[in-house]
Amino acid sequence: MFKQLRLAAVMGCMMVLGACAVGRSVVDINGPASSINPSEGTAVRIVAVNDLREFQVKPRSADIPSLSDAKIDDRAITERAYARKRGGFGKALGDVLLPEGETVANQVKEAITTGFRRAGYRVLDGSSNATDAAQAIPVTADILEFWTWMQPGFWQLTLHNRIKVTLKGDLPALGNGMTVEHHYQDGMQMVLDNDWPQTAGQSLTEFADELRLRLQQAGK
Repeated sequence: MFKQLRLAAVMGCMMVLGACAVGRSVVDINGPASSINPSEGTAVRIVAVNDLREFQVKPRSADIPSLSDAKIDDRAITERAYARKRGGFGKALGDVLLPEGETVANQVKEAITTGFRRAGYRVLDGSSNATDAAQAIPVTADILEFWTWMQPGFWQLTLHNRIKVTLKGDLPALGNGMTVEHHYQDGMQMVLDNDWPQTAGQSLTEFADELRLRLQQAGK
């Protein structure tokens, strides 16, 4: 029995190490489906989405954003980073980044836009009528957390994604600021490169729905 358990543990470690390609991976996230702007309702503009995440070289746990020493202060890299691959014993194997030209802030902005529209708000942007856009209520967002990480297990692995965003604006629903958090997790036998964006994308989709619910509960 002991030999069987030991063999299973060894195989589990091999799956973890074999499934994750070593080195940096660049894979886009498919977030929530876009929603049509309501024809009526309070108009808002998402004027800024600030990425305030803090990266560490050697974090105490895998859920803390981290990169290699050479890149941790490079905003061109950290703005695109959303996961770090690790082996069965926690050793870092490589970063997971969005493609060039895309950022975590853009991904979160799309999710926020979807959440507001589904709650009945009109979200205006640069393509909107200038007069309407000027009258729309400005909303800002601070990304406090957005990270995807792997939790090894005896029989399966678990991929997690955690999002924490604070929204501010002159809206009754936002009051003195609204912080929306979401934690998504999915169990699997091995982690492939396309599992990272799928986990992050599903988390963004559920985050948008959580924002919709919070806005509707708070009232427009």
